[in-house]
Amino acid sequence: MKVLILATDIFTRGGIARYTSTLASSLGGMLGPENVDVLCFFDWGHTGNLPSEFRVAGMVSSRGRASLLSRLQFLFKAARAGTKKYDLVIANHVALAPVAALMKLAFGTPYWVSCHSVEIWWGTSRLRLAALRNANLVLPVSRYTADAVQKLNGIQASRVKVVYNAIPDSFAQLLAPVQDSTQKDPLLLSVCTLVRGNEFKGVDTVIRALPKILKTAPASQYVVVGEGEIKASLESIAAELGVSQNVRFLGEVSDLELAKLYRRCDVFALPSRGQELQGEIGGEGFGRVYVEAALAGKPVIGSRSGGASEAVLHGKTGLLVNPASSDGVAEAVLALLHDPKLAAAMGAAGRKWALDMFSQQALSKSLQKLLRPYGIESTSLPEFVHAREQP
Repeated sequence: MKVLILATDIFTRGGIARYTSTLASSLGGMLGPENVDVLCFFDWGHTGNLPSEFRVAGMVSSRGRASLLSRLQFLFKAARAGTKKYDLVIANHVALAPVAALMKLAFGTPYWVSCHSVEIWWGTSRLRLAALRNANLVLPVSRYTADAVQKLNGIQASRVKVVYNAIPDSFAQLLAPVQDSTQKDPLLLSVCTLVRGNEFKGVDTVIRALPKILKTAPASQYVVVGEGEIKASLESIAAELGVSQNVRFLGEVSDLELAKLYRRCDVFALPSRGQELQGEIGGEGFGRVYVEAALAGKPVIGSRSGGASEAVLHGKTGLLVNPASSDGVAEAVLALLHDPKLAAAMGAAGRKWALDMFSQQALSKSLQKLLRPYGIESTSLPEFVHAREQP
């Protein structure tokens, strides 16, 4: 079986890029790297090294936005790829669904469309909606996103299948907890891109919670990993509240450094707000960073709002809070800082749950079920795939 994935990008650490590279790697492990091709729109983050788990069929643009010329170039490359007679096309983003739909029209190739978050609730054009309606399967990354998809007219519930984000094995190994008895100051961590439009992530709420946290845990430090335009406004909030000395913005860091931060932190906090609080759907589609923190054995503070609530088991792997309440965030942080046994128990439970639910092995099992109508049975998969699934 040959699969073509139409991708926005695969080399950055963005949630969609990581979702796509993990999806391609899992399919490559199941079908063979030579049978999984990825055609990228953007080459962001590409350093010259190509993955061995699948093949990169091409990259089109290095720009920040898609120009008309780059869109035509991508369409041309997709058309040329279609002549190779793929058995399945997967669009990793709703924006690429019309291309997959045209390939089905021209070559008869069935296609799937992955759905994440904002591309659904920021509005879907008629062309994209038509492509979703004609997709053989629509794959939202959470039940929350699935609900948003099914609110679109004409999307049959039977063709909507949730496929959760998976954490790449290579990064999951870096996150494995390491025993360290050294006494250190309490560290809170958030990881997210700080681009305009991501104000809902709730970094500002954590900063506003710091004065209350510092009253009883004065040595606490808050580290934010991520870069973007809204960093300046967040720095201003910290300055106005007099907590600048307790907040560090590290920008982008390497995977190795990020894994160290996850392992070093005491609490991971990202109380993302969702617009559904005002009767409209929005906010976090899922939030793979909650799972990454759990894999590091850390308790997680998430939000009752949006898809984040599916990445955290309240009272077991972390705490879900009202994302509009800085006092609620402060109380949750202090509860975990003041009860190390509770924090450790939640971290251990979170790691086990994440390994069970959000590993590449879990993703492979989901894909096996979806590929059965295409003649792919678990008995026909390579032996090493079966071996990886054993507990």
